[in-house]
Amino acid sequence: MAAMQKRMQAMGQGGAGGGAGGLADMMKMMGGMGGGGGGAGGGMPDMNAMMKMMGNLGGMGGGPAGGRGGRSGAGDVLEDSRRILLRAAKEVQYSLETPKETCERFRYSGLDLSIAHVFYQIKLFDILVDRADSPISTRDLANETETDPNLLVRLLRYAACNGSVKQSSEDSWTASRLTRTLAVPSSQANLKDAFINAMQHYVDLPHFLAQTNYQNPTDSTKTVAQLSRNTSLDFFDWMKENPKHYEILNSFMAANRLAKIGIDAFPIEDRFPSLFKNDQKVESSTPLFVDIGGGRGQMSRAFKNACPHLPGRIIFQDLPQTLASVPSSSEGSSTIEPMAHDFFQPQPIKGARIYFLRHVLHDWPNAKAELILKNTVDAMRGHDSALLIDEKVLPDMGASLATAGLDLNMMMTFAAQERTEKQWRELLARVGLRMEYLLKYNENTGDSVIMALLVD
Repeated sequence: MAAMQKRMQAMGQGGAGGGAGGLADMMKMMGGMGGGGGGAGGGMPDMNAMMKMMGNLGGMGGGPAGGRGGRSGAGDVLEDSRRILLRAAKEVQYSLETPKETCERFRYSGLDLSIAHVFYQIKLFDILVDRADSPISTRDLANETETDPNLLVRLLRYAACNGSVKQSSEDSWTASRLTRTLAVPSSQANLKDAFINAMQHYVDLPHFLAQTNYQNPTDSTKTVAQLSRNTSLDFFDWMKENPKHYEILNSFMAANRLAKIGIDAFPIEDRFPSLFKNDQKVESSTPLFVDIGGGRGQMSRAFKNACPHLPGRIIFQDLPQTLASVPSSSEGSSTIEPMAHDFFQPQPIKGARIYFLRHVLHDWPNAKAELILKNTVDAMRGHDSALLIDEKVLPDMGASLATAGLDLNMMMTFAAQERTEKQWRELLARVGLRMEYLLKYNENTGDSVIMALLVD
């Protein structure tokens, strides 16, 4: 408890407004819990009050992060405090665990994803959420999901251990907060992709690393994915031959693109003042924004919404099979152009004011990433063109689970990587670009926008 109190005290000193007060109250409670004896009452905190405070912290999102000058919003301070509290709580959990409990946590962790996937298949999370807080019996759940009640109760029993459902009585179940989180479509897309496209890679990673003498993968045709899928194709080519897997990945990527995005946070007018003054004489036929590997056009629509009055063409490029899934009635489709393009080929749109890459370069090892960038550089026109890269920038220390885990996923699947600021600067320099500006708009995940210009 002393360690947690110390961390929380540091958070409280840096807090803003109500957030600091809530943390101070929680510290007081934790002190009572740490100093209390084993008897009932006295030393134990009011857990309902503590959960309410933690819920308030959890619900306070951070606003757009500042640039290299730092972040100052009250929402950002609360978000920082929430993350520090979460890390401290995990440290307390780990310190309280016996060695046997630690081994059990590691041993059974793979079941979390497996059972979540089963529940997606039988729509159990949706059923519980639709019932709101009304308990439902195992037999009624079995009837609705068309499963054997003797099997279902065993799955539910485990799910209650990790909080993904709540056991209300000996034979009834309700939705927990985690149930509602897992039922959200973006969560389903995320975990379905993890189970179907990634989980086997986790199993095969130790064998692959032993086979390759523990060397860092650099060839996208020689990764864990080839071992897991028994193929010589790189994962994207394998996906083309396995459209069901490709659609699951595409759904995950589309859901991920709906999360907090750099276009919303990036100071476009401050960084491109000549566009807004029209000093560059931008006309309706001028290529304004080219989203390379732009999926179904989500970022192009976000750019249009952010800059509705700017003239010029807005274009999103991707492979034909991706564009085929774009609804013809997409919002803004009359002013936003889809274009079939392979970014390993020369960029056909020359002299655009802004080229944009989001979540593309982390899919490729350095040699392939350099080719994508070189094709873009060759299309840029002096200081009239800029490249915006919306990617993660890994910290030199203290990476989050989200960033460290994704980096390993990129390695296992594509021989690719997430990159530190130094690695980004080096990559850009090799193709004749320099980092002009870096905006880190989500400190926890490392999501950032890099503005790169041609080297003079």
